[in-house]
Amino acid sequence: MAIKKEPRKSNLSVNRFLLHKYDRPGPRYTSYPTVPEWSEKFGPDDYIRDLREASRCDEPLSLYVHIPFCRARCFYCGCNSCVVRNETRVEEYLARIEQELKLVRTYLDRRNRLSQMHWGGGTPTFLNIKQLSRLFNVVKDVFCFDSQAELAIELDPRVTSGEQLTLLAGLGFNRVSLGVQDFTEKVQRAIGRNQTWEQTEKVFLACRQLGFTGINIDLIYGLPYQSTADFSRTVERVIGLGADRVAVYSYAHLPQMKLNQLKIDATALPGTELKYDLFATAVELFLQAGYVQIGMDHFARPGDDLARALAKGALHRNFMGYTPKVTSDMLSLGMSAISNINGCFAQNTSQLDGYMKVIASGRPAVYRGWRLSRDDKIRQWVILSLMCNFVLDFKKLSERFAVDYYDYFPEENNDLEEFINDGLLERKEHRLLVKPEGRIFVRNIAMVFDIYLRKKQPGQKPLFSRTI
Repeated sequence: MAIKKEPRKSNLSVNRFLLHKYDRPGPRYTSYPTVPEWSEKFGPDDYIRDLREASRCDEPLSLYVHIPFCRARCFYCGCNSCVVRNETRVEEYLARIEQELKLVRTYLDRRNRLSQMHWGGGTPTFLNIKQLSRLFNVVKDVFCFDSQAELAIELDPRVTSGEQLTLLAGLGFNRVSLGVQDFTEKVQRAIGRNQTWEQTEKVFLACRQLGFTGINIDLIYGLPYQSTADFSRTVERVIGLGADRVAVYSYAHLPQMKLNQLKIDATALPGTELKYDLFATAVELFLQAGYVQIGMDHFARPGDDLARALAKGALHRNFMGYTPKVTSDMLSLGMSAISNINGCFAQNTSQLDGYMKVIASGRPAVYRGWRLSRDDKIRQWVILSLMCNFVLDFKKLSERFAVDYYDYFPEENNDLEEFINDGLLERKEHRLLVKPEGRIFVRNIAMVFDIYLRKKQPGQKPLFSRTI
C-alpha cells in the first residue's frame, strides 16, 4: 500500500562548486577505526580472550551470519561473495558455521540471548529449504531469542521462492531486505543483474502477505547509464510498493580492489554532479511520499523503528547498517565476518577454503582485528553521532567520557570552520548540527575527527570510495 503524499521541504539545493570540492575518497564509517587500520597482530588468542571477557556481561547479543554464495557475481558487487556450483562445498560451509558457532559459544559461557540476528551475503536464499532450516536450528540450539528480537535476512528476488519465504516466516524472521539496485534494463545489463519488475513485485507481495513486519528495498545510485528520469521511475515504483525502509547506496567503484568491477564500463559512470542529482531526486521523491530520511542514505516510514529512534536521537549504526537496537557486542560467523566484542573488532579470513580449514582445526578463523583505545572510543562515538543523528552534543560527550569538546578537539574544531563557512554545518555553544544542505557531505565532516586519516601522508593510494 502506497504512502499518502505530504509536501516536504527537501533543502536539496547544493552549490555545484561544493560537490566538486568535497568529492574525495573517504570511509563510510561502518566501523571506527576503519578496516585498513586493523592489524594482523590481533589473532585468534586475542579474540578468545575477548569472548571470555564478554561472557561476564548479561546483555543480549547481535548475531550476523555470512552466506557468501551466489549463482553469479554482479559486476558492481563489493561484497565478499563467491560463485559455487558444488553442493558439497555448501554443505561443508554450513558444517563449519555450526562448528564455529559452538566454538565461540564455549567461550561466551552462559551468555546466550539474542536481540538481533541478520543473515547476509552473498545470497542467503542461495540455500535450499533444508539448508535454511538446518542453519536456523543450529543457531536456535545454541542461542535463545528475546521476545522482541529482530530477525532479518537479505533476499535476491531472482532466486527466492515462495516456499522459502513461507519457511522463513514460519521460523520467525520478521524483516527482509530485497536487492533491486535499479529497474532500468540498460543499467541492469551494464551491471550484470537482469531482474524484472515482475520478479521483485511477486516476492514483495508474498512477503507482505506472509506478515513480515518490515520489508526493505536496496537501491544504488551512481551506476553506469543511470539518468534522473529513469531513476525517478525506479524510485516511484518502490514507493508504489510501499516499502517500509529503503536504502539508497552510493556505488563504490574500486576495480583495483574488486576485480569483478573491471566489467563495469567506467566511461558510462555518472560524473559528480549527475551522481548527486540522482541521489537528490531519490531524496525529494521519498520525502514527498512521507518517508523520513535516516542517516545519510536510508529512508523509513514515520512509524518505523528507525524513524522513532531518529526522533529520540537514539539511532545507531553497525556492520548490519542503521539500527534502533544498540547491543554492547555483535558476534559474526562465516567467511570474512566481523565481530565487535568487548571493545575490539575481529575479522575472519576472507578466503572460503582458508576459513573452512581453520575452523575445521578447532580454532577461530580470525586473521586481523583491532582493540579500541579510549581515544578510539571517543572518536567512534563522535563519528556515529554525526553519521546517525547529524548532531554532536557536547554535554553528552562530556557525560559519557568526561572530556570537554573544545579542549579535546582543538584542531578538529578549527578545521570545521570550512564546513561552517560553506553553510553545511552549524556550531552552537553545546552542539554541532549538520544542516540539511550538509547531509550529503556528512562523511567529509566525520573525516575531520578520524585521527588515522589525519596522520596519512598526502598522495597515499586511496582505499575508499568517493564521498559523493
